[in-house]
Amino acid sequence: MSRLATLKAATSLSDVAKLLGFKPNKLSYILYRQLAATKYKTFQIPKRNGGQRTIKAPIDALKLLQRRLSDLLQDCVEEINTAKQRKDRTAHGFKRYRSIITNARQHRHRRWVFNLDIEDFFPSINFGRVRGFLLKNRDFELHEGVATVIAQIACHENTLPQGSPCSPIISNLVAHLLDMRLVKLASQAGCTYSRYADDLTFSTNKKEFPADIARPSGTEDAASHFWLPGEALQKVINRTGFCINAKKTRQMYRASRQYVTGLVVNKKINVRWEYRHNVRAMVHSLVKSGTFKILCNP
Repeated sequence: MSRLATLKAATSLSDVAKLLGFKPNKLSYILYRQLAATKYKTFQIPKRNGGQRTIKAPIDALKLLQRRLSDLLQDCVEEINTAKQRKDRTAHGFKRYRSIITNARQHRHRRWVFNLDIEDFFPSINFGRVRGFLLKNRDFELHEGVATVIAQIACHENTLPQGSPCSPIISNLVAHLLDMRLVKLASQAGCTYSRYADDLTFSTNKKEFPADIARPSGTEDAASHFWLPGEALQKVINRTGFCINAKKTRQMYRASRQYVTGLVVNKKINVRWEYRHNVRAMVHSLVKSGTFKILCNP
């Protein structure tokens, strides 16, 4: 029996434990007896563009459990895509055989490249959304008890924690509806769309960038590539349960440097010259003196 079929046939916590290679009493202890405050270690890391990102790292036993759940769901997704002959080229983050390179490649050599972020991507996916997806999605339609157990394994304080091994695959499952609606909108507007986690990109070679996707802000900020999301784009994102981070929208023109998930896409896929310069300097220092300092990229 396939992994997906076995998961769909499961009806209890014991069945889930068996699928994940855990003893039922161990799984039950982690979920229901261990204090919630002891399951994660919370810390901050700096974001590349300023600010702090909150990471909630699960303890070892829970991390192993979540990693096995991630592997199970990844296997199920691959079975579904194979059975339906679905190529699934839209989402590139946290997927097997996908990367920042496959994401950037979709937008190479374009007149316009528009980028925006979803605000609080993982925290906006709560326990109810995870459980509801597993219950109602036609590809899964899991038993009520099984959907509940999986959502309990995945969620902490009613949201997907950033730092859990299974948050990425579950976020991709929940965001699939968003992807399909944005693919349709992009196709109607003559654009290419892709997503890497919370990072959305639209590109086109049309003379004018479609107003349904984005429009100039009409202020001095327009000179620094700050554009506003179009009404149609905002409506699709909001109706799917997400919000746009208004501070992170950027329109990149052919005459300027265009980059997608950190890679330059103007002609060929490449890293920024600043990154190459810093790496060369660090390698030179290492070879010459045996030590090097990590240089920050602008």
